[in-house]
Amino acid sequence: MRKILLLIPFIYFSITVNGQSLAKQSNDKPAAIEKIIKIYPNPAFNFIGLNNVSDVSSIIIYNLVGRKMKKFAAQKDERYDVTDLPRGMYLVQLLGNDGKVVTTQRMSKK
Repeated sequence: MRKILLLIPFIYFSITVNGQSLAKQSNDKPAAIEKIIKIYPNPAFNFIGLNNVSDVSSIIIYNLVGRKMKKFAAQKDERYDVTDLPRGMYLVQLLGNDGKVVTTQRMSKK
């Protein structure tokens, strides 16, 4: 009986976590778009680029505290200068033509 009582919260937690992750996936942009758009090179040294900018209008780089460090207008075959950023981890947010977030990716600056 005691083993069954200990399993009930675990089963409930597993169902809740799975339910939340499925709900999040249904509200997000299609996973295909997020997989197609990648930041390169990662880790970055002097510049970053995007392999696909067709759905992206702006690139915003935040530090891990949430402070906006740089902002770029996305253009095809463009390199974006990050030489003035200190070494560390950053979040790169890609905004679509409608102004909504397409994806946010981590970037390491060396």
